[in-house]
Amino acid sequence: MLAAAPIVTRRARASDLGAVLRLAAHGELLETGIAASFAGFFVAESEAVIVGSCGLETYSDDGLLRTVVVAPELRGRGVGSRLVDVAIAGAREQGLRAVYLLTTTARGFFAARGFEVVLRDAAPPGIRDSWEFAAGCPGTAVLMRRGT
Repeated sequence: MLAAAPIVTRRARASDLGAVLRLAAHGELLETGIAASFAGFFVAESEAVIVGSCGLETYSDDGLLRTVVVAPELRGRGVGSRLVDVAIAGAREQGLRAVYLLTTTARGFFAARGFEVVLRDAAPPGIRDSWEFAAGCPGTAVLMRRGT
């Protein structure tokens, strides 16, 4: 049973793409652009099953966190937090100054992990030009930022 098995976080492999796309669809998250930016994804795995994902897209000196999703049976067990931590560490290793995200439903989750709401107008040009910011996420999505 996945709920009792150990969970490992790691960089995504090309073979994980299908599982991440299924998780995103199940979590009602945007699938557009996942394949193109998959080199920046991290996954959580339990018993050879992908149970979570988190992507980090790089735009100049900043990162954009996307597709943070955990299998329903494992939500509330810290898997999402571990994935966000791994992505932030990856951003730090790349020398990124900050990580941004857009959310309509998880403001509290990200605030508890050090992200702060910022005005959309304050987004740096690279983030503003990303597909998620420009077209993918509705104007009601909250922009959040965390330094690395």
